[in-house]
Amino acid sequence: MSDEVIKFLLKFKQVAASGGIDLVPRPDTIATLNYLGYTKKDLEEILMGLSVTDYCRGPLPDKGRPGELWEFGKNFDGYEVYIKLKVIEVGCSNIAKCISFHISTHPLKYPYKGSLQE
Repeated sequence: MSDEVIKFLLKFKQVAASGGIDLVPRPDTIATLNYLGYTKKDLEEILMGLSVTDYCRGPLPDKGRPGELWEFGKNFDGYEVYIKLKVIEVGCSNIAKCISFHISTHPLKYPYKGSLQE
C-alpha cells in the first residue's frame, strides 16, 4: 500500500511543480492559514514536502466527482493539521488540488509513521 501513496505523492508533486496547486478556498482552510500565519506559498512548500509517513487514508472516492481523495496530516506549531489532496484530469492535463488544510477536529492515524525509512 505504501507504494500507492508514493505514486500519488510523486504524481501530485510533479503536477504541482509544472502547474501549481489549486487551493480550494474553504473557510476553515483560510482560517487555519491565517491563524498559523501561512501564505499560499508556505502551503505549497508544505504540500511539496509531504511524505509517506504523513499519510492517513486513501484513496477514497470523491462523492459525485471524478478523482480520488488522499488524506494526510502534519504537526505545525503544536497543532495537528488535516490535509486532503487530489489530482484531477481536465482534458489532456492534470491539476493538483488542495481540498482541505485545517486544524484537525480529531486525532489522525498515521499507518506508516515509524514503520518506514524516509
